[in-house]
Amino acid sequence: MKLKLTSRFQQKMFNKLFLTSSITIIVTVIILIVTITNYYSEIIIQKEVNVNTRTIERVEDYFSAKDSDVNKAIRDIYVQGDLIDDISFALHNGYGKYLEYRLNRFSEDHSYFPSNLDTFFNGFFSQDSDINAISLRSLDNPGVEYLLINNYLRWNESIKNAESTDNKPGSNLNSAGFSAGWELKNTITKKVVINNPVTLEKIGEISIFYSTEHLDKMVKKDEGAPASFFLLDSEGEIGYSHDEGVPPAIVQQFKQETNETKISYKSKKFYINTVANKGDYTFVSVITDEGWKKLSIVRGTMWVVIILLIAAAILMSYSFMQNYSRRINKIVSTIRQVEKGDLAARIPETEDDDELAKIAFNINSMLDELNNYIAQFYLLNLKQQQAELKALQAQINPHFLFNTLEAIRMVAVLEGSKTSSKMTFLLAKLFRYSLESKDIVPLYTEIEYVKQYLTLMQFKHPDKLRVQFNISDEVDQTPVQKLILQPIIENYFIHGFKKDRSDNILTISAAKVGTDKIEICIVDNGKGMSEEKLSQIVQHINCEEGDEMKSIGLRNIHQRLKLKYGDHYGLAVNSSTAIGTTIILSIPVQGIFHV
Repeated sequence: MKLKLTSRFQQKMFNKLFLTSSITIIVTVIILIVTITNYYSEIIIQKEVNVNTRTIERVEDYFSAKDSDVNKAIRDIYVQGDLIDDISFALHNGYGKYLEYRLNRFSEDHSYFPSNLDTFFNGFFSQDSDINAISLRSLDNPGVEYLLINNYLRWNESIKNAESTDNKPGSNLNSAGFSAGWELKNTITKKVVINNPVTLEKIGEISIFYSTEHLDKMVKKDEGAPASFFLLDSEGEIGYSHDEGVPPAIVQQFKQETNETKISYKSKKFYINTVANKGDYTFVSVITDEGWKKLSIVRGTMWVVIILLIAAAILMSYSFMQNYSRRINKIVSTIRQVEKGDLAARIPETEDDDELAKIAFNINSMLDELNNYIAQFYLLNLKQQQAELKALQAQINPHFLFNTLEAIRMVAVLEGSKTSSKMTFLLAKLFRYSLESKDIVPLYTEIEYVKQYLTLMQFKHPDKLRVQFNISDEVDQTPVQKLILQPIIENYFIHGFKKDRSDNILTISAAKVGTDKIEICIVDNGKGMSEEKLSQIVQHINCEEGDEMKSIGLRNIHQRLKLKYGDHYGLAVNSSTAIGTTIILSIPVQGIFHV
């Protein structure tokens, strides 16, 4: 069963065509999806990497500006000799002695604007809103440290392990310093060493504590793939991080060099972009492979829509092909019925206006023409043969021969052998004409045959019949079917001839009517028939069914004319009781008969 279905499937052209086209479409789309997806992914990845690169550049500019400000402040410390002296005294003598020193300097200074460590830091660094606090620590004496707080709220929030500081808003530089047990959060520390301008010895260190609030806003992304951002100091430690799920082991692999790379860790990919040798930090941005999932939603939706459209296209193609396949199967089925001899089979008509509809129309038209051809030629020849056979049978009918021979005998008795010889001669010619193989003869030949028959019948009924012929010269050469007049004349002698009267008249005329028809009229003044009998005769001659072997009369002639020339031609009968009968044969103008 499986092999039969497989063979049947392989033999159907439309199934092969549909399968081939579907496979081609699917393979092509898969290749396009893979190619475009890879290309589109690379474009998205490169776009996001470029966005991170620009973010790093903005962060780099941000820190460059901070470094520039710090370097300018340090230069001012060295340029102003009194200020470096202030710092040096404060780092070597402690906060108490430094206050006495400031008081003495202030009393001796004639300026209205005091210039000391406190006013310098307040005046310079208070302009930077990102600074939370500044610390000044002695390197020689660890116990000496000063702290200047610029933003008390952020500073207190940045200390992890202290509830609050002793410094209140509005206090000046104090000796509280930065406690060794404190840990800061959301803070980036910038350290600058202070050297003795004469001996170049390190005397102290300035620590500037920056808030990461502004930096968070710079590196945070509201659109696109989420990215992690790290600041690595010179020792490789993380000074700042904006982490979006990067494993710590990956961070340890970061190299302090400027490059773009892609690494794999535990079956996941990470796209890394680093910028190094920019001050004290190396700037690093990282995008994880999972970060593309949000971007893949749009891409996935797009391909889902494309796949649905392709599926719809394939279904539509399948529907169209199935429709065509069914219509072709109907055409093949009809042709097979015709092969089996069913010429009445027809292809069902559809409302479609395509090639198959035209093929179906042409096949149906061909079958109609074939049926007409068979009706006009095959049946015509068959009826012609039947007519010739019946005419032969009628002419050799024992009753006909008996009557003819009886007439010959009676004449021979009355007049001698001369008339008998003529009748015998005419009878021989009648037999010879009926046995000829020609189906079509000129009208004048058919008239000659009728004349011979009438002459013979006049010998049988002397002085009782007068015959008139009115044949137009323009129609006497018209080709007609053989034996279409003699049966009518014979029918007249059987049913219409009045044997007891001598005024029997039979008129045979033929003329052209209009431009395309010839009418042959046979008129007698015989017995005629009633309307009821005439109606039966008309119904009889128009009936195509029946045992034609029993009748060589009017019906046979009428059916032969219709088969030969069409339904517009044939035989018509008019009759009235005691007046006579008129029979009209109508045939088309056929031109001149050629031998």
